[in-house]
Amino acid sequence: MGFEFRIAASLTAGQRQHLGQLLAALPQAAGGMPGTDARLTDAGLYVCQYLRPDPWHGLDAVRAWLDAQGVRYAVEEIDD
Repeated sequence: MGFEFRIAASLTAGQRQHLGQLLAALPQAAGGMPGTDARLTDAGLYVCQYLRPDPWHGLDAVRAWLDAQGVRYAVEEIDD
């Protein structure tokens, strides 16, 4: 059980830097959200929640930010 997905997006260097700063500030970066892995990749973002039945709570906020930035993106759930 869990929820794992990729957000493929063509990000500018500034957008990547902004998202990187946000991810570094999230509780899981400090060990406060065990079982959650959210990180930047070459293709966009990768998020995995281990042992959680619901989608990542930040997905709507990320989509809204990408929409506001005019970034084209695709969300793909990974079903291994």
